[in-house]
Amino acid sequence: MDPFTTAEGKEVKRPRPGHADLAGAMKYHHQDLRNVLERSSARETAARVAAGAICSKLLALFDIKIYSQVVGIGGVVSPSRGCPLTGELSARAEASPVRCPDEESSRRMVAAIDRARAEGESLGGSFEVAAVNVPPGLGSHVQSDRRLDSRLASALMGIPAIKAVEIGEGVLASRQGGSSVHDQIYFSESDGLYRRENKAGGIEGGISNGEPVWARAYMKPIPTLYRPLTSVNIDTWQEERADIERSDICAVPAAAVAGEAVMSLVLADELLIKLGGDSIDEITANYRNYEGYLEKVWRWKKTSY
Repeated sequence: MDPFTTAEGKEVKRPRPGHADLAGAMKYHHQDLRNVLERSSARETAARVAAGAICSKLLALFDIKIYSQVVGIGGVVSPSRGCPLTGELSARAEASPVRCPDEESSRRMVAAIDRARAEGESLGGSFEVAAVNVPPGLGSHVQSDRRLDSRLASALMGIPAIKAVEIGEGVLASRQGGSSVHDQIYFSESDGLYRRENKAGGIEGGISNGEPVWARAYMKPIPTLYRPLTSVNIDTWQEERADIERSDICAVPAAAVAGEAVMSLVLADELLIKLGGDSIDEITANYRNYEGYLEKVWRWKKTSY
């Protein structure tokens, strides 16, 4: 709010369950919850999306492309869940109002959002984000804060309302034996080293292994409900219904875009750590040298998407 005028009639005194309203007010000693809810709004991801767009341009110089798709909204789960993200799949996701490449699932997701709106409800869901042509060697196994999977999980969890992240098939892997989980390594003269599956999400031991890097993130329903939940008025200490603020019904498609941005930020940073250099020309020269080493010694080849 404008610090030089009063916010009469606009103060928020009834915190929304599931939002930062109450915890933030307790932490920073606010009596008006609006000071918390405006700053904690997911609108703040706009800055990361802008920065991520710049990073994606840098990554594109090295043929690294980042895609996303929504794979679940409410109880609707798309059959594209877990499918390798490609340019063709991404184009179909871009054409969908909910960023889901499967047309039938997309229609059902839209219908679920419409029902939730009519019922005063909100919906969460899940999305996948992937980067192709990420070279092996980004991240490190020697320090916990240098692990690529650790950095990606942190970046994705930093998107408001994201409550869980898995790298590759992390949850499924926890329920299977090792022989079913680990991506076996093959070799051919035409393809060099390759994998037939990518359950690890392109990261082993905290280091990119040359396969597409991918993760799945889960978003809780938006905490603003048009049929609000029970709360407490912090002035009167009486139980009342929570305040209603402007809000979407479902923000999973927008979160997928933010997911692309934060993955771009992390990968661009790791690429610069690996390559060094103070100009695009120097960074490119360093990359070509490293790429030549990977092709010659490890037979790593890029994939056309």
